[in-house]
Amino acid sequence: MRIKKFLAPSIKEATAQMKEDLGADAIVLNTRRIPTSGLLKPLGKDQFEITGAVDEQPALRPADQPQTYSRRSVRQAYQSAPALPAPPNDEEPAVEGLRKMSRTFEREAELPAPRPSQSLRDASDIIQLKAEVEDMKSVLMQLSHQLRYKHFGELPESLKNVYLNLLQQDVDEKFAVTLTNTVLKKVHPQEQENSTVIEQTVLQTIASGFPIAAAAAPAKKSRVVVLVGPTGVGKTTTIAKLAAIEKLAHGKSVGLISCDTYRIGAIEQLKTFAVIAEIPMQVVYRAADVAAAVKKFQKHDVIFIDTVGRSQKAKKELAELKKIVQSAKADEVHLVLSAQTNDPTLNEIVDKFAVLEPTHLIFSKMDEAAIFGPLYNIAQRTKIPVSFFATGQAVPDDISVSDGMTFAKMLYQGRYAHA
Repeated sequence: MRIKKFLAPSIKEATAQMKEDLGADAIVLNTRRIPTSGLLKPLGKDQFEITGAVDEQPALRPADQPQTYSRRSVRQAYQSAPALPAPPNDEEPAVEGLRKMSRTFEREAELPAPRPSQSLRDASDIIQLKAEVEDMKSVLMQLSHQLRYKHFGELPESLKNVYLNLLQQDVDEKFAVTLTNTVLKKVHPQEQENSTVIEQTVLQTIASGFPIAAAAAPAKKSRVVVLVGPTGVGKTTTIAKLAAIEKLAHGKSVGLISCDTYRIGAIEQLKTFAVIAEIPMQVVYRAADVAAAVKKFQKHDVIFIDTVGRSQKAKKELAELKKIVQSAKADEVHLVLSAQTNDPTLNEIVDKFAVLEPTHLIFSKMDEAAIFGPLYNIAQRTKIPVSFFATGQAVPDDISVSDGMTFAKMLYQGRYAHA
């Protein structure tokens, strides 16, 4: 049997080489992909190696096929043979029979080896089919990347890496295209392979396009701030942090109103904080009572209102929450979003909570997120200014005013960066 390896850009070409060299009867014994090296492997052209084999002995005609024997067939043939006349010596027939069997097996051993069985050929066909499927997947992946880069034409490798990095962070493709094109226009052609220049330009581009909330202007009357959002995003902890900052850092007088009477322990948690921080607090059980509570704190600089978390799918509960916001005559409505939430869910939350007309976004649990692309997407889609980044449970330390460059580093480098 003759065995040889063939290397080509595709399984089909390698198989054609094998057939031409070894003949039409050659079979595939093994295949393997040889990856292309380089910085951007997905765009390279892999090579494929197949191991082919062919039997160099001439094929036997059906009439020439040797008769094969098994122990069982020999025993059956021997038992069914006609009885022989008794010889003078009882030992002679047995010895002669063994000699005949021995000569038969010797002749069989001298014959050429039979052609590969049908099962072997079937296995070879399956291996070749799998290899061809892998070849097709490779081609489709290359086509996919070519389609992705259709926006750019001939894009430098450094900017291809920028684009891929943004996609890996789950940045929406259209935003990734816009960012990459902007960087391409900003960077001088001679610096397009300078990784430091490229990264700094990317960070500056992200930061400059990130919507940041302006500082609150001085007001003659109380500023009413309402926090809303889904369940479990950390509204109560966040409102405690904001209240503490306004009082301790800015020297403002603060009032607290809690409408979260559904969650066990929520009111007690906020009451405990209010006692420690020496901030007056009022609990409200109905939307109709919110206006009276706000009036009670009208001499305070800032009034924070904590609301119950609602699912974006609960239309009735969101309608009730809207009544609370309207009754409070809120100056600011901050929609709190968890950084752990995926892109489709964030879109749905913002879409359903739009009935509350949020004026700001707060990104919570930033230290627990693996990627930040979904937050960037939602900020770009809504253009609602982001007011704060919240992290752990410590009050008031684990919160910071939103900052474009801080967020840009988190997004592009894929890790939480302390402000």
